[in-house]
Amino acid sequence: MEHHSNDLPHRKNFARVVHAPVAVTDSGFGCADVGRIEQALEQHAGRVNYVAVTGVSNVTGIVNPIHDIAELAHKHGALLVVDAAQMAAHVPIQMSGHDNPARDLDIVCLSGHKIYAPSSPGAVVTRRDLFAGVEPDEVGGGMVDDVYLDRYLSTDQFPDREEAGTPNIVGAIALATSLAALKTIGMNFIAEEETALINRAVADLAAIDDVVVYGETDTAKCKRAGAISINIRGMHHALTAAILNDYFNIAVRNACFCAHPYVREMIADDLGEQMEGLTNEELEALAEMHRGMVRASFGIYNTARDVDALADALRKICAGKDHYRAQYHESDCGGEYIHNTFRFDSRPVFSARDEIDDWFAD
Repeated sequence: MEHHSNDLPHRKNFARVVHAPVAVTDSGFGCADVGRIEQALEQHAGRVNYVAVTGVSNVTGIVNPIHDIAELAHKHGALLVVDAAQMAAHVPIQMSGHDNPARDLDIVCLSGHKIYAPSSPGAVVTRRDLFAGVEPDEVGGGMVDDVYLDRYLSTDQFPDREEAGTPNIVGAIALATSLAALKTIGMNFIAEEETALINRAVADLAAIDDVVVYGETDTAKCKRAGAISINIRGMHHALTAAILNDYFNIAVRNACFCAHPYVREMIADDLGEQMEGLTNEELEALAEMHRGMVRASFGIYNTARDVDALADALRKICAGKDHYRAQYHESDCGGEYIHNTFRFDSRPVFSARDEIDDWFAD
């Protein structure tokens, strides 16, 4: 269920990466399968460097039991790396201080743009001892104590030794400010409020005929945070997204969200019965239509009214598929649906040319 950023770097740098599946129930793909992770650790005993897992799926919003996985990884002599990009803005993360130290997290990575700080850098929170004796990966200004013609001396000072060159100072301040704001509100409070919204959304959307909600829909079995992904049967995900935007003022993301294997497996599982008896051409058309999903993301600004608006919009779209479909045509390059009559002129909104001309004229 990993985002490509917590999959591809491992593939690039190691001869072999073992992918553990998620648990699957009658109601959908659930959390990371702890039992299968343990099987993999036992099968490759002594050869596993670390276990890398997402804290919260950026596709389904499913929350993984990261501390259970940490305890398991440590039992087998491996470290735990948590991709918290989708997690940090939605649920509290206790990295250390557990009664059982084996449940502590070794490395947590997060992205500033997911925490209300656009263009900010990411951050790595780690045990100091893991990096203290390791040559810094990036070299350049600021990460050395001294440089000679034949050698250089890396500083022992953290985080300087891991931050070569001039950092994104403004972005770092923005990230710190966003984190401080979330801390002031209280991550437990945010998680409680958002859980209520997510549970409401899952229940309401799953009850709509022709709407497919991906992932485990029993939120008592798998908690969710931050996002929910759906499709309307018989409608391309890009068309659904365009209709929600143009007719209902609801902004969503569509496609595969940089998690192709996860999305592909869930879609294939849902389409299983529909694929029986189809010709190759029909199978290809069905696969193309569902080569992605529509994702609604939730943040600290969302309310129950937003959930109700999304559910109401999807009901109307499902009831009027032919009407809405007739209002659009597919772009020449494919994968994008353009309204037949409506055009948004971005120049007055986003162009600085007029302001620049006025400034020079003054």
